[in-house]
Amino acid sequence: MVSDPFAELRATLSENLSKYWPPEAEAAAPRKHIPRQDSARYGIAAPAPANALREEVAEEIAAMLRANRRSLSDLVNFRPSPGESVGTQSADAPDTSAAADAATITALPVGARLKPRGVFEDDWSARPTPQRPWPVVLLHGTTDTKGIWQLLGEELREDGWAVFAPDYGHRATGALADSAAQVGAYIQAVLQITGAEKVILIGHSQGGLLARYWMRTAGTAHLVRHVVCLSAPNHGTTQGGIVSSLIASRRQESVVKSIIDAYFGPAGMAQIVGSATFEEFREAGDLEPGVTYTCIATRQDTVVVPPETCFLEPGDSPDGTVRNIYVQDFDHRALVNHMDMPLDKRVRAIVRTVLKQIR
Repeated sequence: MVSDPFAELRATLSENLSKYWPPEAEAAAPRKHIPRQDSARYGIAAPAPANALREEVAEEIAAMLRANRRSLSDLVNFRPSPGESVGTQSADAPDTSAAADAATITALPVGARLKPRGVFEDDWSARPTPQRPWPVVLLHGTTDTKGIWQLLGEELREDGWAVFAPDYGHRATGALADSAAQVGAYIQAVLQITGAEKVILIGHSQGGLLARYWMRTAGTAHLVRHVVCLSAPNHGTTQGGIVSSLIASRRQESVVKSIIDAYFGPAGMAQIVGSATFEEFREAGDLEPGVTYTCIATRQDTVVVPPETCFLEPGDSPDGTVRNIYVQDFDHRALVNHMDMPLDKRVRAIVRTVLKQIR
């Protein structure tokens, strides 16, 4: 007779499971209260029975659920009906917080809902030193958060700098004027708390452009010692980046514009060459008096196209006012894309070296 190799295992499992469920005969019988035994599952000999809700309380809960059937999936997938204004509500409509939350979520561009990269926290106890007299403020790019500065921020702190970084503009997808106002208020707070007279601004992508936009429109260049732009679209990029050559008709341009608006929000088209943003810089030139600049670009950039549009024109300014650098000038084999500029070890080394030379 061939023995069943699993017989012992089945018997052991059945014995252990019988502690938690009644025998089949009892299970088939009309339901009745079955005293629970001591077991690791329950941890106590006789758990307290659930209390039945009073009838009027149960009815109130049921009525509330019938009136508001929204769930988490509603918040994620909510779309306003035609003619419905997102974020508004008629006077006689029920005021449901779920509907308001859904409107807020769907009002955000797709890029504002991406998973953040990295973690960076401000240390408001940090203070400048005689060797490092200017606080450093890091400005992230479109669809990013200040977490992108985790590596560079930690290294700059090791170098002795007081480093701060704001989040702004719904992941930098908002209008540039609104984002500039938020960043400006943040910089003013940094100056007041640290007691410094000026800051150093380091901006990736839109962050670099926003630093310049804030100085120009708010007249605050006197508060800035140096600006570092990492692949910033200082003269605008093309609508489709590397696919711009494929945009041959107005219809195709319209499709690309709708994609940019949906993904990047109002900040997207503001960074396109020819937009009203760059009218602010056309007449008075690229630079602000008393501010020095370092612009770092990568030849592999497919977002700021062509990559040299990151570079600033020195004009008649003294030598050393502007430094325009390719990452590949230091490592010709470097493969660095646009989104990874704040993270790349070569870019971080360049930034740290440049800041140490500022006097």
